[in-house]
Amino acid sequence: MERALITGGTGFVGRHLVSFLQSRGAQVGVLACRQSSKQSSGISFYEADVRDRNEVHSAIENFRPDYIYHLAAISSVPFSWKSPRQTYEVNVVGSLNVFEAAMSLPSPPRLLNVSTAQVYAPSDLALSETGSVAPDNPYAASKLMAELLRVQFHNALGGGIITARSFNHIGPGQSSEFVLASIAKQFAEIEAERRDPKLTLGNINVKRDFTDVRDVVAAYCLLLHKGRVNETYNVCSGHARSIKEIVQEFEVISGIKVEIETHGSKQRRGEVEEVRGSSAKIRAATGWNPKIPWKKSLDDLFNYWRSSLHHTLRVSTGANGAKPMHSSSDLISS
Repeated sequence: MERALITGGTGFVGRHLVSFLQSRGAQVGVLACRQSSKQSSGISFYEADVRDRNEVHSAIENFRPDYIYHLAAISSVPFSWKSPRQTYEVNVVGSLNVFEAAMSLPSPPRLLNVSTAQVYAPSDLALSETGSVAPDNPYAASKLMAELLRVQFHNALGGGIITARSFNHIGPGQSSEFVLASIAKQFAEIEAERRDPKLTLGNINVKRDFTDVRDVVAAYCLLLHKGRVNETYNVCSGHARSIKEIVQEFEVISGIKVEIETHGSKQRRGEVEEVRGSSAKIRAATGWNPKIPWKKSLDDLFNYWRSSLHHTLRVSTGANGAKPMHSSSDLISS
């Protein structure tokens, strides 16, 4: 039975990865700052801050993994601008702690370092692993720095580090801080008559490359088993879709017609119009191919927020069905 440790395993991607690995019969360990109430049972949990070298080393030495999926990171671009020091401490120093602890084991594991497509320079072509890098925000810069840390482990005996540059994800359980989850949540609120049929969004003309999170975690597993150490692989669909187009698809799914109100606070400075990746390298190396249809991804995301909202409303109204004495926005965020 393989032993797989996931740093940041209580997050959106981490929870899907835990389920995926358990379905394959793996013994799963999770290293995270706090245990989630939604975390699967049957795992070994280590409460640790990746910035704390001693805590990280202790957890990894105790679990002795065959594979490590390093997901733990600050992944919010707006937060990285507000707190760049904390972003670098978690994403760079935290990664170094994980890498050092892993590679110092008597039998070093294979380690997947999850990076981001945001390290790439803008291009009119599909972004490939040989493309130029030019991060334009603290989050992206921190992830590129973490990628470069592997240089000191290039000659490690056994184990080694593989890098995944992931493009945008989508799937049930995703935070509404991310654009498609925000859209799905707003449609669910409209359906429940908690808001007017109007969406508040940023630039709806940008095009991004989205992959279902359940296909993403399958790609991560294949990379650790079949990818080459010291190599970098894109994890992406290879197709770009505009936010406007996706809103229209949600209209069909929900049966709701909406107005769109663009808001400057939701737009990023110097935002690139289109980002699309090439998945040729990972497909050739592992045989990975996204399996979940795009419509199912949207359906599942919308149904997740519909169910979440229904649960929140039931809790907020109480057993007698009385409506709470506060606004719908307060209720939704509670």
